[in-house]
Amino acid sequence: MKRLSILLRREFWENKGAFRTTPLVIGGLYVVFLLMSIFTTAHIDSDLYTFREAVRVMADQPAELRGMVMYQGILGSSVFFTVVMGFVIFFYLLGSLYDDRKDRSILFWKSLPASDTLTLASKLISAMVVIPTFFLLILIITHIIMAIIGSLMILGVDGNPWTLFLGVVNPFKAWAMIAASWYAHSIWALPIYGWLMLVSAFAPRVPLLFATLPPLIFAVLQTWIDFLRTFTLKSNIVGVVGEWIFNTPAILTAEVHDGVGEIALGVPLTDDFDHAVTLVNMLDRLFSAQMLIGLVIAAVFLAAALWLRHRATES
Repeated sequence: MKRLSILLRREFWENKGAFRTTPLVIGGLYVVFLLMSIFTTAHIDSDLYTFREAVRVMADQPAELRGMVMYQGILGSSVFFTVVMGFVIFFYLLGSLYDDRKDRSILFWKSLPASDTLTLASKLISAMVVIPTFFLLILIITHIIMAIIGSLMILGVDGNPWTLFLGVVNPFKAWAMIAASWYAHSIWALPIYGWLMLVSAFAPRVPLLFATLPPLIFAVLQTWIDFLRTFTLKSNIVGVVGEWIFNTPAILTAEVHDGVGEIALGVPLTDDFDHAVTLVNMLDRLFSAQMLIGLVIAAVFLAAALWLRHRATES
């Protein structure tokens, strides 16, 4: 465990820009946009009459409605964090086993008392746990800062932020739901993570091309040659991966229809699973036949990546 802990710290220090700085930038953008909207409102309406009226109208709404709107708003605000986190993990895993071959430091790392299995495990755990945890902590801090700013604005027009919105919503429930969705997504995405690590272990250069071109070429072949479609691949491989992403347990859809927010797990374009944001629906994905097949595929990819890592020297 001590060696694994040291390897995890190594991953953080080598990638702290992606792990820590990226979510900090996103949180900063949220706060900046909120302040910009406040300053714009104050410039257009110097006596804040419109804002004062908005607070009054909101106060007239039932507490249950205000609580639901705030809860949905907290969940919806995580979507941009989720998307950016996906890109961070994608490129992190693509370089996880490639970079030390590229900079010729692989022999040095192999000389240390840490097995290739532990090295691969540290990189996978970083993608599945460490990165989501950093993003979650900074998302929570962002929400707290925005709540303080909003409270000061409401106090400025003689409103009561506690009765208006702070006391009608349980942010811990929303944060727990976001955390559960991200960690559940880490398990659901294991086949993709395994593929990225496999590519990172063998790509001689430009791993992005090796990660994307083979599935695209296979998809084209499936379209041209009908017998390449099997009972498990009803559409081409790109469609299969797309449906896998659409069915993710991560909160990925935030829309507003007729003034009512609609938050969903994944993208509700398929009916394989219920897309309502509940813990039961997240667990339904993780204890499904699809997930079992995904775990087998992930195990094959990761075993191949480990085999290649054992035999790797330099690029």
